[in-house]
Amino acid sequence: MNEKPEFLYHGSQYKLDILMPQQAVGRRDMESLKAIYAAGTMDQVIPFALPIRWYPDTPEGKRDFECSNGKILLKYGSLDSDGVGYVYKVRSDSFEKIDEWQWVSRENCLPVEITEIKVADYIDRVEFSAEAEEIRRKLNRGMPR
Repeated sequence: MNEKPEFLYHGSQYKLDILMPQQAVGRRDMESLKAIYAAGTMDQVIPFALPIRWYPDTPEGKRDFECSNGKILLKYGSLDSDGVGYVYKVRSDSFEKIDEWQWVSRENCLPVEITEIKVADYIDRVEFSAEAEEIRRKLNRGMPR
């Protein structure tokens, strides 16, 4: 059994001073807890830090993406090519492991370090579905592939 690392990483589109448990919506029960989700490496949380936006940007809008091995399949929505995201390094004390790579905490966490990331530096990790590619063209935000 793997030992708990001293630090874990959480990705977010938002810059926060403190991380608080939020209700998640996932495909499985363990992905739908009211908690802070984290992983053992920064690389694993990059997809969650990228600013994937709802399309259209209205209450009727939607977004859909999948993450696997640090890669993203953007099924529906948009990605702000000029956007930034944030990776939070946190102490693992309050976290428990829930699957092969995810950890959760039901307590607030004060980040030890916050790293700002730019979409342009990670665009090679994003694959666009036909629908997402069409949205990208509509928004006229062509990014190098």
